[in-house]
Amino acid sequence: MMDKITVEKTMHKIPGNAGRLVAFGLTSGLFCAGAFAQAFTFSSTSETPTTVGATTPQGSVSGAHWTGTTTTTYADGTKGESAFKCVSTSQPPRDSIFMVHGVCDGASEDGNSTVYTGCNFMDAEMTTMSCVGGLIGKTGPLAGRTGTVTIYSKGRTSTGTGQWHE
Repeated sequence: MMDKITVEKTMHKIPGNAGRLVAFGLTSGLFCAGAFAQAFTFSSTSETPTTVGATTPQGSVSGAHWTGTTTTTYADGTKGESAFKCVSTSQPPRDSIFMVHGVCDGASEDGNSTVYTGCNFMDAEMTTMSCVGGLIGKTGPLAGRTGTVTIYSKGRTSTGTGQWHE
């Protein structure tokens, strides 16, 4: 048996804010079994988020929440599907290492997990984002376990890699 987890992050624009990218999303879901480390890749799609926020003299301040689905492929070739719900908040442009922080809860019939990330925009147009983060198993075979993820997002789709640790 093996671990199965998914993670995703997407970016969103607040309407009426001159198309300025002000919030992002990431997603996590999981399928799990077993008690050993398992590497995976994933692809996710999210729904259009609900966003709140404003532009300040220091930059945009915003938050968002949304849902979505993820397909995960594990090192042994097996695949899993999951659903997620997420929240995110932008960080004022001061001395912080990440432009956006987020957290997602993922669920499948096999268990639940949480993903938390720090993300940065990768282009001047703010249409792509890269993230790093951690995994926390909450129920089922992943309960009490941790892991790591990397995420690349463009629009409402994301891809990435991760691993659950023993």
